[in-house]
Amino acid sequence: MKYTFASLGKMESIGFRIGGSGLGNILFPWAKALVYSKQYNLQQIPTTWRAIKFGTFLRKEKDKRLYYNLFKEKNNIGFFKKFLLLNFSNKVKYFNSMDSLFDDFKFEHKYVKYKLLNIINPIHLSQINNFNHKFIGVHIRRGDFLISQDESELRNGLWNYRVPMNWYLSLIKQIKQHTNLPIYIFSDAYSEDLLDIIELENCKYISTGSAISDMIALSKSQLLLTSGSTFSMWSSFLGQNHTIWFPGQMRQSLMLSKNVYEGEVDYNENISSLILNSL
Repeated sequence: MKYTFASLGKMESIGFRIGGSGLGNILFPWAKALVYSKQYNLQQIPTTWRAIKFGTFLRKEKDKRLYYNLFKEKNNIGFFKKFLLLNFSNKVKYFNSMDSLFDDFKFEHKYVKYKLLNIINPIHLSQINNFNHKFIGVHIRRGDFLISQDESELRNGLWNYRVPMNWYLSLIKQIKQHTNLPIYIFSDAYSEDLLDIIELENCKYISTGSAISDMIALSKSQLLLTSGSTFSMWSSFLGQNHTIWFPGQMRQSLMLSKNVYEGEVDYNENISSLILNSL
């Protein structure tokens, strides 16, 4: 093998892809290919980030997840050469899975973060210049996530279910008893759908303009309240920040330091003193 390629969808050799997962999911094959290339001194073929999707439009989602201008990878392999390599070469090792999640590159945290920040379009990084102070980050995923009627799916560890709003409210209420830090709400839902939280004192709905800048902004939070999504996982991994999950939704340990809290907290359970002392 001479090359690696993170495969994110169909028909990628023509400059865009058909379909594919959301940002959190597609970063896994990219990171795996990145670290494998480093380990074995291989050349990484530029990823085809741009996508054509219809479901996000039909569902009227806020984030259409097309990713047309999120990343600016160095194009060290031209269009024609990339087309030939991806269609006619046996020298390419493909990465197209999110199996094992962060296991393959967890301890390459600094390298992965450095490389990710270097391929993000600078216009998106400029949107997070104001997130260099302490704040509580809350990620609420809606979009195509399903609604659990009795929370059993969530508590049993199933993917793609919405974390109940009351869970966020109960934890925010407890947090507000210990700190006056601003609480920033990031979501793929529209602000009018989150009024129960946004109307709380010191809570503010934040939209940086893109999924990747939202992710990086969340990674800068002092404490992260997550959704049950890989997007939240990436924010936690990149930031190495205190992280709280809904019961059944913490799939991996992502922290490299024992001084940083990560764990599941149920309604009305006490938040760890490790977190509270840092606030």
